Amino acid sequence: MKICMSVIFMVAVTAATAETLWPGPDTVMRAQRDSSIVMLEDGSVAVTTGTEASWPGVRMDFVKGEADLSRFGRFVVTVSNTTHETRTVHLSVKGRNVQGQGPGGSVELKPHAIGTIISVMHVMPWALDAPLKLVGMNGCPSAHGSSGGGFDIHHATSFHIFLCKDGTTGGFCVLSVTADGVGTANQKILPAKSFLPFVDRFGQFIHDDWPGKVHDEVELARTKTDEDAWLAKNGATPIPEADRFGGWAGGPQLKATGFFRTEKVNGKWWLVDPNGRLFFSHGVDCVGIGNGTTGIGFRENYFSWLPAKDDPVFGCFWGRNSWPAAHGFYKEKEHLPYDTFTFANANLRRKYGEGWKAEYIDRAHRRLRAWGLNTIANWSWSEIYSRDRTPYTLCLGTHGTPRLKDSKGWWGALPDPFNPEFEKTLRERAKASAKTMRDDPWCIGVFVDNELSWNNEERMKDVAEKYFSTVRRVLREELPNHLYLGCRIAWGSDTVFRAAARHCDVVSVNIYNRKPAKDLPSDAEDKPMINGEFHFGALDRGMFHTGLVATQDQNERAQCYRNFVYACLDHPRFVGTHWFQWQDQALTGRPDGENYQIGFLNVADMPYPELVEASRDVAAKMYRRRYNGKQD
Repeated sequence: MKICMSVIFMVAVTAATAETLWPGPDTVMRAQRDSSIVMLEDGSVAVTTGTEASWPGVRMDFVKGEADLSRFGRFVVTVSNTTHETRTVHLSVKGRNVQGQGPGGSVELKPHAIGTIISVMHVMPWALDAPLKLVGMNGCPSAHGSSGGGFDIHHATSFHIFLCKDGTTGGFCVLSVTADGVGTANQKILPAKSFLPFVDRFGQFIHDDWPGKVHDEVELARTKTDEDAWLAKNGATPIPEADRFGGWAGGPQLKATGFFRTEKVNGKWWLVDPNGRLFFSHGVDCVGIGNGTTGIGFRENYFSWLPAKDDPVFGCFWGRNSWPAAHGFYKEKEHLPYDTFTFANANLRRKYGEGWKAEYIDRAHRRLRAWGLNTIANWSWSEIYSRDRTPYTLCLGTHGTPRLKDSKGWWGALPDPFNPEFEKTLRERAKASAKTMRDDPWCIGVFVDNELSWNNEERMKDVAEKYFSTVRRVLREELPNHLYLGCRIAWGSDTVFRAAARHCDVVSVNIYNRKPAKDLPSDAEDKPMINGEFHFGALDRGMFHTGLVATQDQNERAQCYRNFVYACLDHPRFVGTHWFQWQDQALTGRPDGENYQIGFLNVADMPYPELVEASRDVAAKMYRRRYNGKQD
């Protein structure tokens, strides 16, 4: 089916000078559930939070119900911590459309410290000239005032400033909320009547163009040839003096145990590779195929091309949903099984031919080495990480075990570590993994579970202690040669971190921020930490959502990568950073709606050169910077 480019109109979004949104006559502060507020003489608002609500705090509402903030590109919220504990204060901007995600951010504050949450609002590059219902995506073009689509900055309703529930009372002050024109841009208006279909046969957005977009099979084949030439020239790792594991052979020789371990050297924690060399885990999650699987059912008219299910070449990339979506449009369709398709895999078949899987596995390792990455991290494909070419982490889970009653969270209730099924299930899964990798020197360690809902559990101390101690004991008995890397904490109280530090070899956290603003409590056991997920995204390459931390463009995205990893290298605890993820999510979203521009690769298997160069820059400096201190 031939699709013509829609007529595009340009609408300029005018940058504005800085303005104060609060305190001001157009906004009012209101306490959220399980919270109270007091207006102070200096104009700030003091917030006290309880232990019942998931996100207690304060809400800045617009007096008229909503406001057009399209003249702004950046919001700055100045806050202070009024407690004796370190607190992370979060921001979420809400709009008329509850489906879309607006700008947000967070800041970690030491006791009684003042800081700022800086949130960049990137106007969607495309808008529709009339309402059109689009579903299943966290971000997508919408008409101004439309009830469908993503967040509409023309109809912002409130700023939520809050803490995450952690079982303790909290408090903070909001000093001011300001906005300026940094980050505003032009927006293209597309006719809604001709918008569908909006996805081409490669899984790309039809109605625009950008650097790196593939237009035909000849161009796709050329990308392989071009990368082959680049890999031939840059295939050696940029990590200076690297051993075969990607450790620092030019550094001190430590005790070699044949497996990965941890050691504190000159006041800084390190991983130590099987050869006894210092190792910093510079990695990426989800290395494999299937990252771009998207739901087709109930919205077939979004796609300009779909093969027959019995197509001898592309029919194998059809599927049926096997993951109950936790959120979004497809959550309501769980009782109605729906078809899926993976455009990313279809592109691999086009690009590499009938033997595409073998070619892709080999290329993945070559890319990792050339990009200066030395770890295949969580959620990755075993057919890739089992090749004895790149160190990897194993992922086990307790999903399917009984959950704690009255426990709720973004990914579901907390597993019940007191139930015998918890240990039984984990042991069975550890035994199964041990058959192939118990004595594998390439395995760095094991993550168990991910982003558990600690903040929704009132018995923290007993539950956390039982959870971490049970997991450690099972892993020590079934996988004794490998590190216990924790559960990738995204939210949790100091009680959770103390328990994790007692029992984990490495405490893992997932940090979606511009800097690694997490640390263990001062009274916790001294342990290393690893960052299991972080990412940055932009809207300049045909995608609809930046992911959890937005940037202006690919250049800023790459610089944010450098800054984040360098900050971890400079931190005495962090022994690794793992980017989420290997490839962009599908333009039309995975089953829970995530459709983020967060990959090293796009849907056509093309690397983002800016991010690759940033990764190589970091790799070239990481060992000497961490060992000797910041040099630049």
